Amino acid sequence: MKKIGLISLLCLLISACVSNTSVRQHQDYADIAKEVSTVVIIPPDVDIELVAFDGDNEELTEDQLLIAAEITAQAKGKLKSEGLTVIDFDIAGEMLADEEFAYAVTQCTEAWNAAKQELYVTGFVSEEKKSSFQTSMGPVANAIAEKTGADSMLLMHFQGAKKSAGMIAKDVGTSVLVGVLTMGAVIPVQNTEGATLDIALVETAGGRLIWSNRKALPQVSSALAGHALQELPDVTWKNELAAPGPDATNGEMPPEVKTLQ
Repeated sequence: MKKIGLISLLCLLISACVSNTSVRQHQDYADIAKEVSTVVIIPPDVDIELVAFDGDNEELTEDQLLIAAEITAQAKGKLKSEGLTVIDFDIAGEMLADEEFAYAVTQCTEAWNAAKQELYVTGFVSEEKKSSFQTSMGPVANAIAEKTGADSMLLMHFQGAKKSAGMIAKDVGTSVLVGVLTMGAVIPVQNTEGATLDIALVETAGGRLIWSNRKALPQVSSALAGHALQELPDVTWKNELAAPGPDATNGEMPPEVKTLQ
């Protein structure tokens, strides 16, 4: 029943109005981006179950491992293409070796879960309002910065479920549901499977949530990551800032550069 409850919260799906969005951005996201040049990807939290008619659901471990690897690879490629340097750090391994670090990562996850409740209490928002948030995870993100040296971290939570053959045959009311948000109303639609992805980019110095997104599909697919990451903001990251050049007023090099020549 717990998994059914989670799936019924797939409150993010295809909007009937193209002017609405599931994206959330900090009100100062463009300025924060200028302080960020590196990112570390926290191992994604992936939950996928086979929903049985008798309620004895089965954890689909192989599917979980596959989806985790695929969405991590997609995220790494996209972040690099956006101009960020992805730090390869063995988060999982370090959590096993360092209990304090493991606790810090757990705190980050819990803080993000709490932040999501605040961010998505209203469902979709207009494009004009998506950059009006001031959400912060607080100092819990500092431990990630200290251990990995990354200016930011990417968090992902994938939830999915597939109906068993018996569940499909019975077609009971507790089947996997996908909620389609239309004009403020969530309309349940039956499917044989479904999945959601929550994703967030957080700066590690102060814990400010730069950007987050929430996507869903009526199938268990890593394509969710690609859909979500397509909506990363078009900003200038720290390592993309223009290097000193000729003085814009007279075409001469800045004095500090002249002294080196």
